[in-house]
Amino acid sequence: LYLLAVMLGGALFAPVLFDFGKAGAEWLGTNPLGETAAGQSLLKSIRNAHFTRYFNRAVLVCAIVFIWPFLRWVKLDRSLLPTWRPFSLGLKQWVVGFVLSSGFLLLLGLVFLQAGAYKLRPEPAWTHFSEAISAALGASLVEEFFFRSLLLGLLLRTMQTRSALFWSTFVFALVHFLKPPANWQIPDQQIDWASGFLVLAQIAKGFGNMQFLLAEFATLFAVGWVLTSTRLRTGSLWASIGLHCGWVFGLKYFSGLTLHQKGWLPWIGMNLKIGLAPLVTVLFTGSLTWFLLQKLTLSRRQSNEVV
Repeated sequence: LYLLAVMLGGALFAPVLFDFGKAGAEWLGTNPLGETAAGQSLLKSIRNAHFTRYFNRAVLVCAIVFIWPFLRWVKLDRSLLPTWRPFSLGLKQWVVGFVLSSGFLLLLGLVFLQAGAYKLRPEPAWTHFSEAISAALGASLVEEFFFRSLLLGLLLRTMQTRSALFWSTFVFALVHFLKPPANWQIPDQQIDWASGFLVLAQIAKGFGNMQFLLAEFATLFAVGWVLTSTRLRTGSLWASIGLHCGWVFGLKYFSGLTLHQKGWLPWIGMNLKIGLAPLVTVLFTGSLTWFLLQKLTLSRRQSNEVV
């Protein structure tokens, strides 16, 4: 119900947000503020934004607005929140997850680069890590708290572990899959109150494209399954946050260095989260992470017994 309210609310609010943005661009274009560096940057961003971007922002606004009544409805309590102790073990789990996920994903990107699926940008910014790191930290912390703590905890109240694992993973993959095709847009002059529902219709069509469904939804499901399984195996969010952070960092950093040339769906897509090759990499990374975390936990227990 929460997801349905967010999507329908976003569809209704997107045209309003679009009109507000365009009106703001007109005002900024005739105001002295628009002549400043910050104003010019903002003006360029608004003018280049298509309706689908406004739709994404409208959905985000609705998700934030509706989250408080949702939390009151499900009776949030301390049992759904993660445990952060012991800190030293948790930090080691985070490092293991981050290093493995970012390392293997970037290694996969290197293979794609050698295969000709991608090429380096004219002047690749090898040392520009800030944007990728900030996106990775933000996404991993927020999404792991929501999906692997709140949502999983709610499902475990009424389901067995396997069912909760499946449904939390499915919702995670579904939420990340709910976006219109990258090459589809509505002309600005055709935007009206129903345009948000046209975007929803395009999103629904993605489930009818079996090749795209296999290439992207399956990989997203694998990511969610590994993250949720890691949360259940460790009893905390440290390792899943590390894995999530590493995957987002690798994806953003590689995208900032390269340009997509061609893909061979369903194996290779237009980025490192689309295709069966990334899916296999995700599953391998998860398996290796679980093995190393088990070794790390056993080593700590043996050390405590000695003490």
